[in-house]
Amino acid sequence: MAVRARPLTDLDFCSGSRIEELNKLLEELERRQSIALQGKDVLHTCLQAKDLVFNLIARVHPLTLHNAFPALYGGPVSGSRMCVLQIRFGPSTLKFLISYTLLVPIIRLPSSLHLSQSSPCHYLVGRSAWDPAPPVVGAGTVHVSPYDVSLWFNSSLLSEVSHLSESSLPLSLERAEPWGNCFSILLSSQSLSIRFDLVPVVEVQGWPPGVQYLDEWVAEDSEAPKLFHLLPWGAGGQWRVGFPGVELYMRRCLHPALSLVLRASTAVLGQILQQNGAPGPYVVWVTLLQACQRLPRGYLSQGHNAALCFLGLLEELSHLFLRGSCPNPFLPGCDLLLGSTRGPSLARHVSEVRAHPARYLRAVIREAKEVVKAGDKGEREEIEEKEERGSGCYPS
Repeated sequence: MAVRARPLTDLDFCSGSRIEELNKLLEELERRQSIALQGKDVLHTCLQAKDLVFNLIARVHPLTLHNAFPALYGGPVSGSRMCVLQIRFGPSTLKFLISYTLLVPIIRLPSSLHLSQSSPCHYLVGRSAWDPAPPVVGAGTVHVSPYDVSLWFNSSLLSEVSHLSESSLPLSLERAEPWGNCFSILLSSQSLSIRFDLVPVVEVQGWPPGVQYLDEWVAEDSEAPKLFHLLPWGAGGQWRVGFPGVELYMRRCLHPALSLVLRASTAVLGQILQQNGAPGPYVVWVTLLQACQRLPRGYLSQGHNAALCFLGLLEELSHLFLRGSCPNPFLPGCDLLLGSTRGPSLARHVSEVRAHPARYLRAVIREAKEVVKAGDKGEREEIEEKEERGSGCYPS
């Protein structure tokens, strides 16, 4: 009697990659990024950079009590509150880049009384909300636009940067310049680059009308702030609504396997999503949240399902970009891709990654390995060689 052939259930039909291999590559990428951050000078350099940037901001705008600005996951870069947000590797410079996105509350409001809602995603801020306003903002304006705030914020920071003495800086100041309505600062040491994107925002206590799901998170964690932020990304003087404070706590609740998927997806798609006119890595985070709502917790919390989640996330992103629509899970009627013209192009790029996931994971792993070796030729290289001999998951 003929024996029925056993199906290759661990094979990805679209790419031909084995699920086991993809899981190992995801783990290897996590390990390589962790090794990169364990260098003896990395933490010290990050703290130096943080002190420099916070002191620079303090010359322009009063700091909060604990100097803890909320930060946006996946704004211009990716982020949380003064933690390592995103690691990118560049073999051409043999440095790895740690990126931070800091939201700097220029206007703080106790309620939304000074606001008028122009769409589910956007608000207008009344002129009286910025009191006293700097002279750069005309007294006759009805609303404070993102352009008004960024014009003052960016010009003030540029003035302060021009007074910095290069010899007094603990790190090399590679670049400090306006970037749209934000301000970008790039600092570097011998093997490390640290980028700060400073975003001037409006901080508002409470929730905007129509918000959903967020009260559940605030009830579960008393430290989660019940407030929202208005981000300077909207046309015609509008501010875009965001919830970075609560989303920070959501990220902390992610199962390690999903956190791994999120970081790996950002690593292979980061440069694509940060091109001019692209939505940024925030869309990856939102899409993962939506998947968490429809998939059982038992599936998401299994480490061996990380590769399947990674592939599924790529597929979902490709569909969203092709459709040109990505609903905001917290604000019904708010579409994160509304008005974007880059959808078909982004869909093609993501589909290419989905068709060759192992190739793209190997590429970012290889870059990480080269950067780590370039950063430390001595003890670190010896550790790397021992680890590689003892690991069967690094691709040849």
